[in-house]
Amino acid sequence: MPDKFKKLKLLLLIPVALIVLVIINAFRHGMIIDKVVVEAGSGYPDASLFLKNKSKSARFITDITSIDMNKPGIHDVTIESGGFQYKVRLEIADTKAPEAETVNLDLYESRNIEPAEFLKNIKDATEVNISYVKAPDYGKTGSQEVVVLLEDTSGNKAEYTAELRISKLKALTEVEISGEPLDAGLLLKDEKDLNDVYMETPFIPDKLGDFVVEAKVGGVAYESMVRVVDTVAPTGMPVDRTFWVNDKIQASDFVENIRDATNVTVSFWDEPDFSKAGEQTVSIVLTDEGNNQTQIEAKVFLKEDTEPPVIYGVRDNIVSLNTPVAYKKGILAVDNRDGEVPIEVDSSRVNLRQEGSYPVIYSATDSSGNKTQYEVTFTVRESPVELVEREVVEALAWEILSKIITDDMTLEEKALAIYKYINKNVYYLGGRHTDDMLTEAYYGMLKDPGDCYTYFCVSDLFLNLVGIPNIRVERLRYEGESNHYWHMINCGNGWYHFDASIHKPEFFSFMLTDAEAEAYSRQKGKNAYYYRHDKTKYPKTPEK
Repeated sequence: MPDKFKKLKLLLLIPVALIVLVIINAFRHGMIIDKVVVEAGSGYPDASLFLKNKSKSARFITDITSIDMNKPGIHDVTIESGGFQYKVRLEIADTKAPEAETVNLDLYESRNIEPAEFLKNIKDATEVNISYVKAPDYGKTGSQEVVVLLEDTSGNKAEYTAELRISKLKALTEVEISGEPLDAGLLLKDEKDLNDVYMETPFIPDKLGDFVVEAKVGGVAYESMVRVVDTVAPTGMPVDRTFWVNDKIQASDFVENIRDATNVTVSFWDEPDFSKAGEQTVSIVLTDEGNNQTQIEAKVFLKEDTEPPVIYGVRDNIVSLNTPVAYKKGILAVDNRDGEVPIEVDSSRVNLRQEGSYPVIYSATDSSGNKTQYEVTFTVRESPVELVEREVVEALAWEILSKIITDDMTLEEKALAIYKYINKNVYYLGGRHTDDMLTEAYYGMLKDPGDCYTYFCVSDLFLNLVGIPNIRVERLRYEGESNHYWHMINCGNGWYHFDASIHKPEFFSFMLTDAEAEAYSRQKGKNAYYYRHDKTKYPKTPEK
């Protein structure tokens, strides 16, 4: 081929090669990010930030460590990726405002304070200028708000609010709870002010919490915070106790003389098992309002309840034909565990329309299931006199009672008034009018003479009308001995004997103990019969 044709061919290929090279470079540059912006102070970037395909790797050709990454500006750098080098630009920008933590200042007295004193741990990539937005008022005591401005060299700004307190008193004083006035000297920052400090209104730290108090130093009033705390654990004396199995037992039953400056709650450390008889140790925890705790131990003895209730006042009775009967009046059932328990009466076989003797069954059951039962005889017979209606009898009784008792009297005072009236205004002849108690009481109130039963019936009516608990008592007779009736009453301080009948020689038989009744009986004659009664059927009296 002639040389001129070779030259022509070469000339034609050069433009084509240039076009291809331009296309290749353009393709390669399409994979590159020309400029990357990083935040000042964020450290040296990775060269791969300039690659659009993050799966590729790159490295800096330019010595990147020569660039100050804390100083904003634009830098030309060269990177290499896939065997090719690229010129790109790295821009360092500062867009974040400075950051800091505030410091609240508590000064003894005023002085000039630099704004930087209200800040710590200032963070920014560039230099920061600190100034006041709201400067302190040095002539003001107490607490005030101060606003500080941070501005970096790029103009980014941030405001921070702090507190300045100018006082000769501590900002916070912690004291133990007590009932004594607080010593103002405890509030001072400097003991040199002891002679100049006082509180016009004393503060008594008797409640837990934070309280603002005021004290004066050299005539200037300052406020301070007092935190009342409780760091002293409560004390108490353990008490060993005896209970019944399955009683409702509280942790407080086992501790006495609890002492603490705050309220104390009492609880079990571990819940005991009170369903089993025998002795066990219980752990008691005393916790006060400050959450201080004291643990003590006590012993508990749990006993089984196998004893049935005792029914008092049951006896054979004579009732009037066609007259309603109050079977439970004057009857009381008392259990060794439960105290007074309900009484059940089975009077189903009594026929009040026909004369005769009928069984009546009294029963009582305690919470443990123990049951006691008595059977007595109610004799129904026609009354030898005409019976008086209850309304008539009670109206006459209230007419008398309104003259001898008042609403403000105690039960014992009312009982004594009833005793004195009956003893002086019911008359003894030696025979009753009827076995019907209501009618006999009526005749007694009319001063129609009767016997001890008449006194007993009037007493029964009056005691029940004014609400004095009572039990009817009947003498335990031997053959040939006469009968006698009286009451036992309880005015809130135990059961005592009450007998308004006259005695010769005169005897004050009001609220007698068992011992006093027995002593009188021994004086009256053979076998001490006068107040002799079946003690198993009646409650014991107090000793005095």
